[in-house]
Amino acid sequence: MPIFDQHRKAPVSIKINGVCKAFGERIVLNQLNLEVNPGEIFVLMGPSGVGKSVFLKLLAGLDRPDAGHITINRTSLDRVKKTNKYVLGLVFQAGALFNSISVFDNLALYFREHALYDEAEIEKRIFQVLHMLNLQNTAFLMPSNLSGGMKKRVALARGLLMEPDVLLFDEPTSELDPMTAASIIELIGFVNKNLGMTTVIVSHDIILAKNIGTHIGVIQNGKIDEVYTAQTIMCAKNEYVKNFLNPTINLEHPNFLSLLS
Repeated sequence: MPIFDQHRKAPVSIKINGVCKAFGERIVLNQLNLEVNPGEIFVLMGPSGVGKSVFLKLLAGLDRPDAGHITINRTSLDRVKKTNKYVLGLVFQAGALFNSISVFDNLALYFREHALYDEAEIEKRIFQVLHMLNLQNTAFLMPSNLSGGMKKRVALARGLLMEPDVLLFDEPTSELDPMTAASIIELIGFVNKNLGMTTVIVSHDIILAKNIGTHIGVIQNGKIDEVYTAQTIMCAKNEYVKNFLNPTINLEHPNFLSLLS
């Protein structure tokens, strides 16, 4: 694909060292350490409310840790943001498309706002990415005319158009039926395999993790105690991880109804 092949970048590494983040007295991330290898798909998992989205915001540079460091190829994230040395593309959970403009104009917005290319080049680049993701027929539709799966693919197209060094996904299969979710999982795997960019996914979807995750971490008490592969996580001895992967439902629990309130 020309816009990527002309200046194909070597995949980058990410290192997170002793990262902490709290909101008031609530500690969300507590001395979190992690290394993501160049070109891999790292999947961060865990129940709701354990800090997955906070982690992603810190990695995307949308918030700052209270302590610790995040580096990309040994360059601190603060310096990355100041120098634009590396590009991070964030694919939002709900797509985050502007409903008042077409798919094409949503995708062109980044280029136009930064005056990067003329309109002919913008159109060329957008249709190259839309064709890659089999979305060429959606270019002039409004976001309200798209299905949930299409919105997520358009959000991915927008991320790819930035030609990022790191591609970040926030719950890419949430609110999708199983078949659509499977197509999104295949698409993320296809993009990673063909473009080679380092990918970090925050998700609770074990099917996604097992099928395309190179390495998988589960947040527990604000940190990641162990990093697994798709094979080793199914044999995890950690009770917290085992219960997350295979939750049990006890209808005989004496306070069952109160648990639902």
